[in-house]
Amino acid sequence: MVRKGKITSINLSARTARVTLTDFGDVVTSEIPYADHVAPTINAVAVIALFTGTLADAMIIAIRREV
Repeated sequence: MVRKGKITSINLSARTARVTLTDFGDVVTSEIPYADHVAPTINAVAVIALFTGTLADAMIIAIRREV
């Protein structure tokens, strides 16, 4: 499953981020990893791949900056 949300915090040393899923009741993920090619910024729109349907088993696979 793929979801879209907004980056709300970033842990650069662990290469993880928290994402608020605005289309899913403003649920906030735990810290999830982001792909090597992704450079997250606060408030950027994140595309998240959910591997098993749970928020804990996910990865940020892309970022789209809002203009």
